[in-house]
Amino acid sequence: MSDYNLLIITPDQLRADYLGCYGHPEVNTQHIDRLSSEGVRFENCYCQAPLCGPSRICFTTSTYVGEHGCRNYGSTIDPAVPNLVSSLKDAGYRTGMFGKNHLFTYEKLADLWDEIDEVCLGNYDDHPKFDRAYRAFELEAEHEYNITGRLTDETIDFIERAEGPFFAWVNYQDPHPAFICPEPYKSLFNPDEIELPNTWENYDVSKQPIRNEVWRKHSMMHECSDPEMKEAIATYMGQIRYVDDSVGRLLDTLERTGKDRTTVVLFFSDHGELLGDHRMTHKLPAFYDSLARIPAIIRHPDGRWADTTFKGLMEEIDLVPTLLDCLGVHMPSTMVGKSWKADLDAGDDSGRESVLCEAGAGAPTWTDPIDNLCLRAPGPPTSFGPGSMIRKGDWKLSFYYDDRCELYNLARDPDESNNLYEDPKYEKIRHELTELLFKRVLGVKVRDIGKDWPLEEGLTDVRFETLQSYANVANGLSAPHAPHPPRIRKTGK
Repeated sequence: MSDYNLLIITPDQLRADYLGCYGHPEVNTQHIDRLSSEGVRFENCYCQAPLCGPSRICFTTSTYVGEHGCRNYGSTIDPAVPNLVSSLKDAGYRTGMFGKNHLFTYEKLADLWDEIDEVCLGNYDDHPKFDRAYRAFELEAEHEYNITGRLTDETIDFIERAEGPFFAWVNYQDPHPAFICPEPYKSLFNPDEIELPNTWENYDVSKQPIRNEVWRKHSMMHECSDPEMKEAIATYMGQIRYVDDSVGRLLDTLERTGKDRTTVVLFFSDHGELLGDHRMTHKLPAFYDSLARIPAIIRHPDGRWADTTFKGLMEEIDLVPTLLDCLGVHMPSTMVGKSWKADLDAGDDSGRESVLCEAGAGAPTWTDPIDNLCLRAPGPPTSFGPGSMIRKGDWKLSFYYDDRCELYNLARDPDESNNLYEDPKYEKIRHELTELLFKRVLGVKVRDIGKDWPLEEGLTDVRFETLQSYANVANGLSAPHAPHPPRIRKTGK
């Protein structure tokens, strides 16, 4: 049994560049910055999908979108798929999850979690003030949607009562749209002092994917004034401060109970937020850094890697293998991510050669905006159209099944405003990245496993199809884990 506990803190839709430790000059995320100073900050971590469900599935199973097949918002997986939670449960951990699931089949959550308060607020759709995707307003302190403090209380209670090794995962709604938060956070930042993104006006519709303009029209961004966008950004910053104060409470709890000396902490977000970039809000199946590059920080209880930055490229699927390596818990053979523990110990932050990101429902890109359709989040048909992105060095290629492709040099064009895909001067790098992307997508299920695949784990040899083994599990034909006894499901204090 491991000597270490695990705490994961996951805000939803948090941009990396809106944290102080990632360079934001104004938000003042002192508690998250403290966590970074006491651990390792991954400078260039990319999610595998810029949408909630697919990203969380990639993280927890350490598999790519092309393997688990979940490409859109409402995706869930059977807990029988080898994953972080079941691995820790099998290793004797007591598990607790507080906040949104957006991951496992809902009727089977009690199979994984000893204690749980599952709540997903979507986009705050039922709030009467939420009539536009970009709308920002104060959330009433006593409103049922004000749950960040409550989830923090429940996580603290779980940590305080834990006697053996525990795994606590708090999944905050904030800073997800609608752009709302209670006081004092709503008024922390003056909208008049906010600068709009460079691409708020500086974007070329004729060189962007068609899906961008469809989403702009469906979200009524032509109605969004400069002051309204500034208020949305200021409120988003307030949401982040609400999360940051909650992180501070969690870290203080670990320190007060002495469990900081035995608890590995991971802070990461599932994806980012457009927040006015290219005159859009929310997210969609596109791969700008504001969506695909995520914050990721790991603090080890023995103080190793304190105040270090891992500058190389890494992928979201690498986080769970790194955590399991730190905890000394067996990693299921189906996981394809890389543990960076040995590299971190050796001071090697060269990272991956490339990163892969995918999204988009299996339907053609919607090209003709529907008159008078007002969407508050980019659901169908805006979410249609498969695409994949690859980054290598400073170059990023976004390739779509049936939409305009994009090529950017992030060193020269960090705002991703100058699409070089059709420029003949960059034909060589475009071909190189296209070939590499093709190989990466084809190689999703290819693993260097040698002759001795561990069939004792109950898994089909991955040189054939792991998904078939999952289907067998769902049909009761086999089981990769020992059966769990019945458990009490906790739904709050």
